[in-house]
Formats: sequence, C-alpha cells, structure tokens
Amino acid sequence: MGKFKVDGHTHTQFCPHGSGDYVQDMIEKAISLGFVEYHITEHTPVPKSFFDLLEPKEKLLHDLHMPESEVDRYIREMLEVKRVYKDKIDVKVGFEVDFLPTDTNWTKNFLNEYGKYCDTGVLSVHFMQGSIDWRCVDFDPEDVRQNLLPVFGTLENLYLNYYDLVIESINSDLGKYKPTRLGHLTLVNKFQKALGVVESGKVDQKTEDILQLLRQKNYSLDYNHAGLYKPFCAQTYPPRHIAQKAQLYGIGLVYGSDAHSVADIKQY
Repeated sequence: MGKFKVDGHTHTQFCPHGSGDYVQDMIEKAISLGFVEYHITEHTPVPKSFFDLLEPKEKLLHDLHMPESEVDRYIREMLEVKRVYKDKIDVKVGFEVDFLPTDTNWTKNFLNEYGKYCDTGVLSVHFMQGSIDWRCVDFDPEDVRQNLLPVFGTLENLYLNYYDLVIESINSDLGKYKPTRLGHLTLVNKFQKALGVVESGKVDQKTEDILQLLRQKNYSLDYNHAGLYKPFCAQTYPPRHIAQKAQLYGIGLVYGSDAHSVADIKQY
C-alpha cells in the first residue's frame, strides 16, 4: 500500500501575514506531490475586544488575521475550491482557532455560526498576557524578551505558563464545533536559539500532562514542520521525542506544513 499523504494545516490568501499566494496554486502543488488530502485551516479573526488588549498594535493591525467582515467570503470561496477539486484531491475546509482566554464566548459563538460549514480544524495558542497587555509568543524574539520574560522571571516559568494556557484551551468549552486537533504544541520553542533552550523536569512533566489529557479526550496532535525552517527554532512542533511519545500513547499525529505559500508545501 502506498503512503496516504495528508497536509492537515495550511493557510490561504486570506492570511495577512502570508505570501498572498492563492490556495488553488497551493493545492495544485500538493496534487503534483502526491497528496490525497489537503486541509485549509485559516486563522480565525481576532475580535475587537481582544485586539484592544494586544500590543504592539501598530505592527499587528494589518498583519494578524483576516477581519470578521471577510469570513463569509472565505467560507464561500473555500467551499467552491473544495467542489472544484473534489475529483483530484480531498479538500477539507475549516479554521485554525486561536484560544483567547478572555473571549471564549465570542469564539464559541463564532464556531456555532460557521462550524456547520467545516470538516476540519486546529486549536492553537499564540497569545500570552504580559504585565498589562497580551503578546504573540511567535511574533518577535525581542518582543518576548522585553515584554513577556520580565513578567514570568525565567524562561522556565514562561514555558510553564504557556503550557497552562494550552491545557486551558483543551479543557475550555467552545461548543460542539470546537477543533479536536491541537496545533503546534511547542510553539513557545520558536525563539529558543535566541532566548535560550529550556531543559526542565517541570516543563517535561507539563508536556506529559498535556499528552495524557489529549489521550483522555481522544484529541489528535498537529505534527507541525514549520519550526524546522524558523531560524531560531530548527525543530518541529512538537520535537521528535514528544511526537514519538504521543505515538506510544496512541495519539493521532497529523502532518502539517503550516504553509503560507506555494513554496511551503511539503517542506521537509
């Protein structure tokens, strides 16, 4: 039997921080490489109530996620893409859902409205609270160094608090359309070569707790290869040893390119 090639985590021209490449061109490349299943998982919007808590606003305003006003068009266009390619590749449509601890009701309402059109999804944590505002953990290493590290004191504490948010996201009630695949579990590692590598029994135990929770809830795990080409990471999310442990526990691993361009398809 040949390999069943799936890309479970990709983005589209609707992503402001992407390349602008059209999803059709990305799918054509996936087909040429022998993929048989392709998941479109664009970032959910960030509501104004949460954006007002985010910094630095001037850099994030046009670089974060698609606005709410574009969601209907996104759904329409992606469902049409799914229809057009149905005889060539199994296209699944959904969202990468950001866990926003202050706005879980908004997220639940969003999923209640749009989840019925979706057949895939990823649940991810990108944001942590600083001293008075919220920051992207994967935005910029200096931003993490200046605006998150002082709050938590040590990298170890920053990591532990990030994983606490991951646990909160898994346990959060986001309704019947909540994704059951956890995105890039170790995204907090993205700047490890700039900020330092954390080797900690406490952190290891926290990731173990997350794996046990995923097994208990029958969630799967995004085996995200984008970190391999990030200069300060050079590692999958999660790294190999955690992925191997997940396999031992029977947790499903789904390859994700996290592609934001045609060039990103089938990286590594």
